[in-house]
Amino acid sequence: MRVLVIGATGYVGTRLVPRLLAEGHAVRCLVRSPERLARTGFADRVEVVRGSVGDAAPTGEACRGVDAVVHLVHSMDGPDFADRDRLAAHTLAAAAEAGGVRRIVYLGGLQPTGEANSAHLGSRNEVGEILRAGAVPTAVLQAGIVVGRGSASFEMIRHLAETVFGGPPVLPLPDQAWNRIQPIAIDDVLYWLTACLRLPPEVNRAFDVGGPEAPSYVELLRGYAREAGLARALTVPVPVAAPRLGARAIEALTPVDRELAGPLLESMAYDLVCRESDLSALVGEPPGGRTPYREAVRRALAEEGSAGPAATDPEGSGPPALTGRHVEEVDAPPEVLWSVVAGLGGDEGWHTVPGAWALRQRLDGLVGGVGLRRGRPERLEPGAPVDWWRVEEVDQGHALGLRAETRLPGVARLRMTVEPAGRGVSRYTQTVTFRPRGLAGRVYWYAQKPGHDLIFGVMARMVAFEAERRADQHRRPNGRG
Repeated sequence: MRVLVIGATGYVGTRLVPRLLAEGHAVRCLVRSPERLARTGFADRVEVVRGSVGDAAPTGEACRGVDAVVHLVHSMDGPDFADRDRLAAHTLAAAAEAGGVRRIVYLGGLQPTGEANSAHLGSRNEVGEILRAGAVPTAVLQAGIVVGRGSASFEMIRHLAETVFGGPPVLPLPDQAWNRIQPIAIDDVLYWLTACLRLPPEVNRAFDVGGPEAPSYVELLRGYAREAGLARALTVPVPVAAPRLGARAIEALTPVDRELAGPLLESMAYDLVCRESDLSALVGEPPGGRTPYREAVRRALAEEGSAGPAATDPEGSGPPALTGRHVEEVDAPPEVLWSVVAGLGGDEGWHTVPGAWALRQRLDGLVGGVGLRRGRPERLEPGAPVDWWRVEEVDQGHALGLRAETRLPGVARLRMTVEPAGRGVSRYTQTVTFRPRGLAGRVYWYAQKPGHDLIFGVMARMVAFEAERRADQHRRPNGRG
């Protein structure tokens, strides 16, 4: 089939398009940013139409000549998101009819029983109703939390679990966290989306899709904590329902933006479980059956452990990280700057506040860490020790990545990159990343941050100064003034 994917640069879209291509479909993508699509790795295998689904002209162009449309866009980044989604639904319904489309597949959300609803879920339901009221048969997949690396809901669960478990032995949570939700693995979502393309033409309805379990939100946190090897805490319900306040807390504790966290928290006021499983009778179950929640978590953790962050993952995906960055413009060629970076450690030292790191390492030795271990390998390569660091990455002339081996409530990394910034000029970027373990890790990070900012800031400036000094020596005849 020829399939138009709307939302191809989003979390689900970047995983769906390769699957469609692997199954032999021709894919067209309607995207606002072809530049972002170029980072996905499949841009050269799809047809691209630039534009927004709310604009009639590009949407009409994208719908012409395709057999099916998969609609994945949800506007949750502002107070008018429902208006924008409503406009997009009407625009798509009209364009699909005019373009001769034979099937629309829309990814919506599970709905609560009764008339009460959140603004977020109500908007999803409205979009599905608009599309089903149009001339083109539409399958609306109503899914709960999608479990996979990069999913906004899963990342919020991950970061909350990483923050609070291993912290206080008693954890107060809003009583809404005991409501039930039926999560679904990303692999199962992709299966249902592609399977809907082969539905009979008379099928025009919504389907509930989910995993085999319907735990509470608290059980989601506990399940993630067990798979990630985190400590346990006694959770205590607190009768407070304040999505706006909760969204601010989520924004402070995780990389999830307040505008996204607010609607997600508002939806926690309801049990969100599947009320039917009719789609299975029409297209069959996913291979091997529906994925249990903890198995989906294991897959997400194994994926990032083997491959690291993907270029298509949304900002903040992966284990929680706190970062500090210093950038210096250096009046020296890249090769000279690299010689300074590659020579750090050992007798050369680290070009920072005198005695600061020596004191830190003595304290580390007192608590059983590597202490004042010093030395450099003959050759920089992954696995080699450089003082109290371990080399993780070497991109000769460009990047050096180190992991600290000191005793910390988390994992600390230092990455230094060298880039040309013009003729004879370089840019030095120095990034410290700390992935905390539990609340203790975050307390440690913020407690030592002012001192670390000073030490690493001095280091960045002194590395740049040393590179400029060496470059100046090279520019002088015979190295003399």
